[in-house]
Amino acid sequence: MDRLEAENRRLHRRIAQLEGEKADVEAFAAVAAHELLVPLVLADAYATTVSDRLDGDLHADSRRDLDALGRAASRTRLLVETLLHEARSHDRPLQLRAVDLNVVLRGCVTLLAPEIRARGADVQVAELPHAWAEEPLISAVFTNLLLNALRYGPRGVGTIRVDATLEHGTCRCSVRSAGPAIPVADGERIFSRYHRGRGERRARGAGLGLTICRRIVERHGGQIGVTADAGSNRFHFTLPALSVQPTSRRTIAPRPSAA
Repeated sequence: MDRLEAENRRLHRRIAQLEGEKADVEAFAAVAAHELLVPLVLADAYATTVSDRLDGDLHADSRRDLDALGRAASRTRLLVETLLHEARSHDRPLQLRAVDLNVVLRGCVTLLAPEIRARGADVQVAELPHAWAEEPLISAVFTNLLLNALRYGPRGVGTIRVDATLEHGTCRCSVRSAGPAIPVADGERIFSRYHRGRGERRARGAGLGLTICRRIVERHGGQIGVTADAGSNRFHFTLPALSVQPTSRRTIAPRPSAA
């Protein structure tokens, strides 16, 4: 009995130690994220300022370079913010509320507009329902799925379609895009940490986007997966829907070229 009690005390001390280390890691992540975000925001802002100031005086190559700088800063800022959300969300209760997915998608498309234009893509969004969710996290899911479609699709990505249906109190969302069909055998593996797809721009990305998406969706009590056919892939995930959907909603069908 004494031995069991001693082992129990040792385990409790180890748990307390691990909890302290976890708090230290979260605090470090918050500070690191803040320090990384400041120069990224400044780089994005300065690139826009220089482009606007010189406008007609800029050589085409210089304008492309400034646009690339802005896109890189935006993508990295998004990754840092999403990873910070992911790091903080392990034990934190979700802040659930009614979320208009139309508004969420509009924000995602606006954020990614430079990337969408650069890829020659068109994002078509059907009218979406309201979900019961934490808005910043769901925004991260949609943004990562859109980036995934842009990153691993063929050049001249074409049309990316976003829609959702209501099924027995569940909101089933999907993002469909052109690209090499994901093999059935990889359907689960692609959601693993550091796994990267086989698209022509495979070297880009850290292989965390889909892992983060799965974690966020599962924390909301939903599921995420992918289905593929010849020349296209459809990522789909579920969220709890509002018990009563608003009767008046706006339809958005953003065209990136005008965003």
